[in-house]
Amino acid sequence: MKRKIGTQLEDEVYRELKMAAAQERRAIGELIQAAVSDYLNKKKRKSGHRSGLKRFLDSPAFKLTDEQFRETMEADFFDQ
Repeated sequence: MKRKIGTQLEDEVYRELKMAAAQERRAIGELIQAAVSDYLNKKKRKSGHRSGLKRFLDSPAFKLTDEQFRETMEADFFDQ
């Protein structure tokens, strides 16, 4: 089932969208559907991965307080 939505686009974006749809012989709605689907799929893949920092801080062997982490990051490596 499809749902009708309403939105506003900048004039230039709409002109480019119309041109792309005409060149590809597709409906504007199809292009918007594909673009939104791609965006949501990328977002899902990104949120499924934890950042290296998050994995590091969550690791049981490396439980650091925020203060300890900040202190370590602010220390000048070359002064040691």
